[in-house]
Amino acid sequence: MSQDVFLVIALAVLIAMMFMSSRKRKKQAEALLSSVKVGSSVVLHSGIVGEVVSIDGDRAVIETTPGTKIAFLKGAIRSVDASAKPAEKKPAAKKPAAKKPAAKKPAAK
Repeated sequence: MSQDVFLVIALAVLIAMMFMSSRKRKKQAEALLSSVKVGSSVVLHSGIVGEVVSIDGDRAVIETTPGTKIAFLKGAIRSVDASAKPAEKKPAAKKPAAKKPAAKKPAAK
């Protein structure tokens, strides 16, 4: 009899912990989605990184590279970094062409 009571109590505690964990995860997801703003740097679950250009309801558009925009559901956002500023694009410095050494002439016999 006492074993049955122990099992029921253990099962109730396990179910309560699962319920609380689920609620906590939902609150974290809601907080993440509410923190998305235009200009925020985001990472999607697929690994795509970009800056939020526009938000419309449950959809958002990010710009991954200049001129490349991707529309997606806000639920696909894995993380948000609102303080990140886009890196300034600097043109690559041109290096002078490498000079080839003069061909060696075979020694005269």
